[in-house]
Amino acid sequence: MFFGASAMKSRSFKITCWKWLYRHTRQLRWLVGLIWPLHTFPHRLALELELRRCEASWEQ
Repeated sequence: MFFGASAMKSRSFKITCWKWLYRHTRQLRWLVGLIWPLHTFPHRLALELELRRCEASWEQ
């Protein structure tokens, strides 16, 4: 009886843990999705400016 109850407790704990983990990884994914473009933006901007500078020098 005792073993059955402890196994059930452990099982429900694992399920709760997985739910918590799933919810937080979803939030983390959303956060990464938000931050990643901001992180790559300066690099992209630098490339864009460099390309424009090159184009301007080619046109002269």
